[in-house]
Amino acid sequence: MSSEFRRSVRENDGVPEFDQHILAVQQRAARLDIPESIKYAGALGRSIAFAQFVASWAAATHTTHNIRTKLSNGRPDDLERFVSRLHGLTAAYYANQIVASDGETDLRRQLLNAAKPRISAMSERRFADAARGPTTEFVFVNRARNQFHSAVYKNTPTIPDLMDPQRHGELIVSPEEMNALVYNTLRAQKLARRDFERLEPLLNDPERPLGHLLHETFRNTAEHAYLDAGSIPIKGLRCILIGAHSIQPDALQPRALVSTNHPDIDDYFEDLRNRSGRLRGTDLLGTRPVSRSLIHILEISIFDTGPGFASTIRPVVGNSMDDAACVEECFRDHVSSKAGENSGLGLGRILSHVDSLGGFLRIRTSTVEAFFSSRSHPPESSPTPNVVGDLAQVTGTALTIAIPLVL
Repeated sequence: MSSEFRRSVRENDGVPEFDQHILAVQQRAARLDIPESIKYAGALGRSIAFAQFVASWAAATHTTHNIRTKLSNGRPDDLERFVSRLHGLTAAYYANQIVASDGETDLRRQLLNAAKPRISAMSERRFADAARGPTTEFVFVNRARNQFHSAVYKNTPTIPDLMDPQRHGELIVSPEEMNALVYNTLRAQKLARRDFERLEPLLNDPERPLGHLLHETFRNTAEHAYLDAGSIPIKGLRCILIGAHSIQPDALQPRALVSTNHPDIDDYFEDLRNRSGRLRGTDLLGTRPVSRSLIHILEISIFDTGPGFASTIRPVVGNSMDDAACVEECFRDHVSSKAGENSGLGLGRILSHVDSLGGFLRIRTSTVEAFFSSRSHPPESSPTPNVVGDLAQVTGTALTIAIPLVL
């Protein structure tokens, strides 16, 4: 293995570094060296960005997918800790081999076995058991026993169900139940009442934009995975990450959270850092004092390895549109490639909520990144994301919504 081209991921890598990794592995097949954890892995989309990078690496690398870690050989606590986060679970799923620090022992089978209890907890909606600290993840992988578990699916689909696009919307729980999934997860995490009150506009909007977004994301992926088998990777992953994070101000580095530099993003995170002094006092649960300034942020992140927003919407808005124009079109209310009551991503309304709650949003799909903060538009104008094209081609869509709490 020493003669292979290697790409090393560091624990503090952010979105720009992941883009560089994607470009590198698309140009040359590579073995990955990854850390035991990604620094602030659950905060503001870094773990979702890592998952998208690994999926893109697997799609671009047609040889054996080898990953090397610093894990010791067979220490159960270390193995469980590694796969209890999305970064480790994604690596175990996509790799053919995950090699221990000795450079020889393949840990993949042990890691997958260590992940089973948590996967079962997700399937059975045991939210507290599915969580790791303040973060809960619901992960679905193709051709696994719990691919269609009950957190998102009404029942296990049959092959005829999957082969009929008209049935897909009925297989997945309703937008109302998707909203309830987020709400119940936050309750299990014991989010403070004042934070629930702050999030009420997003969680209780009668048009359910968040629920529509989650519903259609899973509907898109299931549909394309079975109908576009030639263009969708054999290994597919979908996940929802919900977490309430307490972050030190100096850990909020905007250049690590988006692919391209932009003054709006710098200004937004500088404003968050300045607010942290007002949040000194108690932790998110209000149960113990904290001796340093912290910024409390809710994150809802989604990743799926479907065809991506641009490919999905292009047949509707016009095949001549480039990726960036297609993604911009997605932010119009209820733009969808499908008809019916449950159609429409609802990104336009979500953007309005993110704006009113002083939040941040990032999408990475195809060759495009779109990002938005409450500093991204002049007062009294409609919220509009910044869209950047001509980036490295990625697999699927990664979306992160981040909203400051305790304000």
